[in-house]
Amino acid sequence: MEIKIFQQHILTWYKKNRRDLPWRNTKDPYKILVSEIMLHQTQVSRVLEKYEEFLKAFPTIEDLTNTSEQKLLSTWKGLGYWKRALYLKETATILSKKPFPRDAATLQKLPGIGPYTARAIACFAFQNTDAFIDTNIRRVYLHFFFQGKENVSDKEIESIAQKAVYTDNPREWHYALFDYGAIKLKDKSINRQSQHYHRQSKFEGSLRSFRTKVIQLLLSETSVSNTALQKFLTKELKQTSYSPREIIDSLVKDKLIKHKGKYYSL
Repeated sequence: MEIKIFQQHILTWYKKNRRDLPWRNTKDPYKILVSEIMLHQTQVSRVLEKYEEFLKAFPTIEDLTNTSEQKLLSTWKGLGYWKRALYLKETATILSKKPFPRDAATLQKLPGIGPYTARAIACFAFQNTDAFIDTNIRRVYLHFFFQGKENVSDKEIESIAQKAVYTDNPREWHYALFDYGAIKLKDKSINRQSQHYHRQSKFEGSLRSFRTKVIQLLLSETSVSNTALQKFLTKELKQTSYSPREIIDSLVKDKLIKHKGKYYSL
């Protein structure tokens, strides 16, 4: 398919089917940063429930920088992947002392921000023209440009995606790709053509699920003794291959919980 015809097709469909999501109604780089960190590996429906609540609690970078981990994680509750919240605060602390970066290369140097997130923020906040790919966008390019092909690499897709960027408005162009992939292309099996395809593991019974149980316990109890935490996890981990020590050590390593004397806290 020719690039111009592809652009016209996507943008024509988008005019009638654009999703009105709150983070699309701002060009504030801080708010866009928050939304992109939330949206990473998380469904839009879940982010919709938390985005405005989070910004109400932390309306500015300075508010986020100065908050406690207890309040931060309490507000983040429900989004999962707790480490993202700490990365977001680390990033806010850095950005509170200097201008917000406008290019993807600089953004990528910030804590917890990879190539995709850096390019997305640069595009949505500053109309940067670098192409980027997520699951929905990948599905669009696979559908239009790689029908019948298997084991397609992101490098192959990015080569076409960069040429296809609608440079008059790259921000709306990428929103259009998101929506087309999420709404129009409901056949998720298309993703299996990708070299990078993998199914997300189930949350229930995973390491993440037990880490979440510990964080939720500490959100309600403030601090818990080592003995009590071990007892709590021993009960929770029945019929699994995980040990209480494995769960606790992973949380301490990621700085999600603190160990002082015989007690653990956030």
